[in-house]
Amino acid sequence: MPKLPWLSSLALALALPTAAAAQIGPPPPPPLQPPPVPPQNPVSEAKRLLGKALFFEEQLSSDDTMACATCHVISAGGGDPRLGIDPGALPGPADDVRGSPGVVRSDAQNRYLPHLIFGLDPQVTGRSAPTMIGAAYAPELFWDGRARSSFSDPISGQVLIPVGGALENQALAPLTNSTEMAHDQRSLAQVFAKLAAVRPLALASDLPPDLAAGLAGIDSYGELFQAAFGDASISAPRIAFALATYQRTLVPNQTPFDAFIAGQPAALTPSQAQGLQAFNATTCGVCHAGPLFTNHSFRNVGLRPWQEDSGRFAVTGLFGDRGRFKVPTLRNVGLKPRFMHTGQLATLEQVIGFYVGAPGFQQFPENQDPAVPAINVPPQLRDELADFLRNGLTDPRVRDELFPFDRPTLASERKSSEQLLLGLGHPGSAGVTPRWIAPPPAALGSPDFRLGLREALPQSSAFLGLSLPGAPTGLTLGLAPLAVDPASLLALSAQPTLPGPTGFGHATAPLPLPNQPALSGLQLAAQWLILDPGANGQWSSTPGLQFPLH
Repeated sequence: MPKLPWLSSLALALALPTAAAAQIGPPPPPPLQPPPVPPQNPVSEAKRLLGKALFFEEQLSSDDTMACATCHVISAGGGDPRLGIDPGALPGPADDVRGSPGVVRSDAQNRYLPHLIFGLDPQVTGRSAPTMIGAAYAPELFWDGRARSSFSDPISGQVLIPVGGALENQALAPLTNSTEMAHDQRSLAQVFAKLAAVRPLALASDLPPDLAAGLAGIDSYGELFQAAFGDASISAPRIAFALATYQRTLVPNQTPFDAFIAGQPAALTPSQAQGLQAFNATTCGVCHAGPLFTNHSFRNVGLRPWQEDSGRFAVTGLFGDRGRFKVPTLRNVGLKPRFMHTGQLATLEQVIGFYVGAPGFQQFPENQDPAVPAINVPPQLRDELADFLRNGLTDPRVRDELFPFDRPTLASERKSSEQLLLGLGHPGSAGVTPRWIAPPPAALGSPDFRLGLREALPQSSAFLGLSLPGAPTGLTLGLAPLAVDPASLLALSAQPTLPGPTGFGHATAPLPLPNQPALSGLQLAAQWLILDPGANGQWSSTPGLQFPLH
């Protein structure tokens, strides 16, 4: 008599929800302990608080739009919930990979500069941001492991942490990366100068209790560096040390699985216990081993042709490292909205389908790790495996953003409710209405605040008006309706429109903002007006923009 699949499933369901389930398969890993701390960067509360503030600080970026937390969202498992198309090595293929959106490209003077592919939209990184929850355990970081264990001052070259400094190495890289957080040729000295000029977390709201208490009465980052390091000077090692310290306090060890291996068999549901058994019965644990569910190795799973991204090979130069990427932790993987180093898979079911070679999923075998094709999960257990991964390995403190995983609200998350478009604008040549370049939040004290124009007549003159809100209804320039009030005009910036690859012009108006907290909450109105002989009435315009100062 043939064995029916449901009989196997039923047998597992009857066997696993017992205390004996812990003994099925390989022995369970030991409990997840706090990560190692290099003696050169001991944990202190003042340093943790500074690191937490820096992690959520959008003013660390050149345009005040990106924080570490923009790409590493706690409730998304520490990964990036946003989507961005990365053209990769093969421009525009149907199966294009996805990376993490960053900043609009800008030149060395922090003026908008169109990218050949992304234009004046946010650039997209070549890889999706991995989780930073658990990064403190890794001997090397980034998908390709280029953040090594030894950490040196990037300016002096002095070795500060001989071993165990990968987290410090990783912390500094985005600050000068012109796709992630920076304009072209941004220096660390420029980062230090900006931090010294701005108010901590001026753009953030809904501060968690520890940040609210720690920043009470604090007007400068110098005061936070003073408390953490003994004096107010800002440097690359100190930024790296603080960010790393904060991340070393994020230990995701309160999952149902942790309770299960601690002797609470009911912590996993019968379905999740079946999923654990299915996980243990495959070669998944070869790579996803230990208490963090990763052995920190680098593997080629055959997700993409290695020629599109050589991965580890670019770091080591070893032929066998072609297409290899870091094995991620599976803790809190159920919170992630995208999967794999490309972010191209959207669900855990798709991930499982890829690994088992289900119809519709392609594997590229060249240089593929031999453990990958051997993965076999019976169809009747794939839902249970997904259940274990999604729910059994999720720390509820991460899911619900509870201390120490709590966080403030970023300005980028409030943008749609804070910035108000006024009117529709007025079309110019070819009937195209000029637009704004993703307006950043207006942070008091920011030397980098600017407003940008796109889709305007190239090689013309553009004028940015800034006023208090309340332009009189029906007032026009030519036939372009005014959204700024001439009676309360605060600034009028004249800029040439530069030609771009799309055939339209663009412009940037730098507007450094004073560090005057009394101005916080003040609403301003702005509008671009472009001299355009092809426009009806000789002038085109953007819609008006109303925004608050922070």
